[in-house]
Amino acid sequence: MGTHVFAGPTITAARIASILPAAVVHPPVKHGDLLRLRLMPADRVLIIDGLWHQSTPVRHKEILMVLAEGVAVYGASSMGALRAAELAPYGMVGIGRIYGAFRSGLLDADDEVAVLQEPGGRPLTQALVNLRAAFERAAENGRITEDQAAALTETARRLPYPQRTRTALGRRMTQDGLGDTYAAADIWGCGILHDVKRDDAETALRFLAAGEHTAEAESTVPGWSDEPWQTSFVRYWRAAFKPATDSGIAFLPLLQHQQLYDPGFPQRWRDHVLSRLLQADGTGASKKEAAGDFAEQRGLHLTDLSAAQLSYWLTAHEQVHLQPREQLARILVRSARLDDAWPVWPVSHAEAGPLFNTDLDTEEQVLHALRTNAAALAEHPGHSTAHLDPDRIAAHLLRHWDLPMDAALGVRDAAARDRGLRSFAAAIETDRTFYLGAVTSTSSAASASAGASVNALT
Repeated sequence: MGTHVFAGPTITAARIASILPAAVVHPPVKHGDLLRLRLMPADRVLIIDGLWHQSTPVRHKEILMVLAEGVAVYGASSMGALRAAELAPYGMVGIGRIYGAFRSGLLDADDEVAVLQEPGGRPLTQALVNLRAAFERAAENGRITEDQAAALTETARRLPYPQRTRTALGRRMTQDGLGDTYAAADIWGCGILHDVKRDDAETALRFLAAGEHTAEAESTVPGWSDEPWQTSFVRYWRAAFKPATDSGIAFLPLLQHQQLYDPGFPQRWRDHVLSRLLQADGTGASKKEAAGDFAEQRGLHLTDLSAAQLSYWLTAHEQVHLQPREQLARILVRSARLDDAWPVWPVSHAEAGPLFNTDLDTEEQVLHALRTNAAALAEHPGHSTAHLDPDRIAAHLLRHWDLPMDAALGVRDAAARDRGLRSFAAAIETDRTFYLGAVTSTSSAASASAGASVNALT
């Protein structure tokens, strides 16, 4: 049984280790992190902190995916308390005072627990839940009245969470006519400003350390896991994040690499789409005829398409020289894309079947690309693959796809759609992950290849 803890500004890794020595500590959770773990049914996950401003937050259904696999998931303090309050009916277990306040509706805003933090995790602002508790404690101590505590809390609430510093709070209180009341509360000077979030985190860690988790965490999991809750987004996340190889690479980048770089992919994609669309095997010729029948039976006739619609799906040459049945077949194939919208899109090697060419060294190529990207970023901080010149990538793909450099946009888009992409522009964006690796030698060290690719990043 493994225990994974996601934490950052609320509690340090050293403090976590002192309470729960066996825990594997991770930075604050973000979208995809839970799915990247190789979790087993007996494992436990505790979410304390999570990213939500600087990165996409962990999705509710990511947590459901983990719960459905029999993993016990707990939440406390910050992002964990929020998600636990929302997912308690599905088996996520919340712990602590903040979770209880969210669950009961006493608190209902995300920014109650949000703080601004340094890249290393040190908080730079105060969480509203801590300020709220401090003002209430000041009222209990007779420094201010309960009404004044409520007024101070309201002013703090109206201040955006990245600005909730001691100086900014004092300035805003003065602007709102509460300067004297704020000074009387003296939450900074008399020791009543206490970290409620850290208290809840420690409570949760002690709870897991005591081993009191099994009955509560597992009692509600089986009832809903077979219901139709898995959307197309869930399928996409599974392909994008869950490890599909021993090296930890997910299935999506493996398939995307073949999508862009395997010359045989367009034909396999056509066979894959038509086989699943028509639910039939057969030769290319019989599939083409069946595709024509399929389209016409569902009201898709070439004569019903406008010139603009035909030009969207077919090149000028194809409109003139292809037979109508082949034109219909190409439209059907090009409208089925490798994204989360079509069930024809596979999310695993098992679903892909012959669409994925197992004879290629795709995993090695993808690993090389990721290492090259990391080395280039380390050498040139601030210049990620998002800064790659799209014209360079476009020229690279045109050469690889054996298209002329002056190919019309319609020709480029058709070639991309034959590979399951939305457009040539989408192909460029997809290739940002693989471009540096593709233009360097796989036999070279990643650090050396990154240096050879510096011009592409600047």
